[in-house]
Amino acid sequence: MLPMLLDSENQDDYVWADSAYSCMGLKDLLSLAGFENRIHEKATSNHPPSAAATERNSIRSQTRARVEHVFYCFATSMGG
Repeated sequence: MLPMLLDSENQDDYVWADSAYSCMGLKDLLSLAGFENRIHEKATSNHPPSAAATERNSIRSQTRARVEHVFYCFATSMGG
């Protein structure tokens, strides 16, 4: 679903998403399309994320939360 939302006409080349979209195929597709990956990094139960990955995810969460609040405001103001 995410590739359908990408538009090469966008002025920003970043793609922000949660870790549900962090598959290797999507990362390759984004790089081929010229987008910069800002998708959260996943951790597994046996391999916790590094300190650097935790910091990157924290910054990404702050940005994504701000954007989600704007979309939520649009949806609720239109009676959604």
